[in-house]
Amino acid sequence: MKLSYAAALLVVAGASHAQSPAPDLSTLRPRVEPFSAAAIEAMGRKSGLTDCFWVGTVSPETFNILIPDTGVTYWATQFRLPAGSQLSLQGQYPYARHISLNTYDANGVPVDRVADLVMAPDAGSSNPYLPGARRDATQRNYTVRLAEGLPAVKGIPSLDAQRTANTLHTAAAGEVHQLWYRVYVPDQGKDAKGGVPLPKPVLRLADGSDLHGEAVCKAITMTEGAVRDVRVPEAALKRILELPSTTTSVHPAHNPPRWNAFFNSPLSLANLFIGTALEPVRERMDATRRGGFYSTLDNTYMSAYVDKRLGEVLVLHANAPKTPRTRAGVNVMEAGELRYWSICKYRSLADTAVDSCLYDEQVPLDANGRYTIVISSAAQRPANARTECGVAWMDWGQGGFDNPDGGFLAYRHMLPSPDFGQSLFATRKPGDERATLGEYYPASNYLSRADFEGRGCQARGR
Repeated sequence: MKLSYAAALLVVAGASHAQSPAPDLSTLRPRVEPFSAAAIEAMGRKSGLTDCFWVGTVSPETFNILIPDTGVTYWATQFRLPAGSQLSLQGQYPYARHISLNTYDANGVPVDRVADLVMAPDAGSSNPYLPGARRDATQRNYTVRLAEGLPAVKGIPSLDAQRTANTLHTAAAGEVHQLWYRVYVPDQGKDAKGGVPLPKPVLRLADGSDLHGEAVCKAITMTEGAVRDVRVPEAALKRILELPSTTTSVHPAHNPPRWNAFFNSPLSLANLFIGTALEPVRERMDATRRGGFYSTLDNTYMSAYVDKRLGEVLVLHANAPKTPRTRAGVNVMEAGELRYWSICKYRSLADTAVDSCLYDEQVPLDANGRYTIVISSAAQRPANARTECGVAWMDWGQGGFDNPDGGFLAYRHMLPSPDFGQSLFATRKPGDERATLGEYYPASNYLSRADFEGRGCQARGR
């Protein structure tokens, strides 16, 4: 029988009680930590990226929380709709790789999303995200309507096939709704918004009248708590990290790193049990795939705990999934095996900040389409860890919780093409990551700086 999260916590608490010292894991459940309106407004003034409706942003330069990706800027808002009203968003497709609008419930669990491919243009406009479409089209308007309440449809693919065009569902009527807007990889020379304004809200009231701009914000927007972090309490995480391991000297990292696909938040948290007496609990947990806190349903990822006490540099090798190469502002949208991929280094589940990332176009490839990524501190960066030598370098950054040498990596895949069966979306159970990804699985090993420099400087392919 598979364990639910609540049942797993009870089992963990019982199992840990028998250990000495006994970790108190009753507080292991992640906590939602909302930011005040004052803090959100202050960050908005500092960044210049927000307005009265899109009140907050998540990025390394603003609120560096929720395990973000440096290739994307996230905008957040929060509101409650008056009875009988209808909210629409009028926008322009950005000059960027990808956009999406995502709704969440009060706990940050995904409700629905409308991504660019299912976002039909207004009359006279075109959608630049369709394969083969002109990315430089001047008429690029769209309108998305929000509908309160989610239909009884299982899964986003089924909902996409049945949804009313350009309709984004929210939680039930009368509840507080959270809405996020994402813009990935703006074209070179464009701002974080992709060279277009943020989507503008229009509120149609029950009497048929419309509100625009500031009037909408005053009527529905709720800034307090619109941006929220979700993190594991430090005390609980510290006790988990202190558990003795039979498989590594630097728990929870292993040599080589152990990559685990994401299926759900509780199971991902239980990756910290690997190698300890609590690992059997993880093996009994539910592995149903569902969204994590404030995740987008177009992405999935796998993660690995790392520690540079195992080696001065961590080296990753793999085939790179093909993606559209949009950064330079090409005129036509290309097809790809994925829309986007990235590898990022994070600190911990108690400090959900990102230290560094590389996304697909930032990674040089050899003539066979393979990449080499080196992760190290700046002081230990090998002399040949540079683009001219066909190597991408990532800064190890701050480290992990209570351990400057630690942290974890996340490897993301977005929107695989229907005929690409080696994406992380194709994983079906924990442990099948390597078999599913094949040559796209990142072989990972620790080396000394001198050993890596000994490979010399090999010319890049493309």
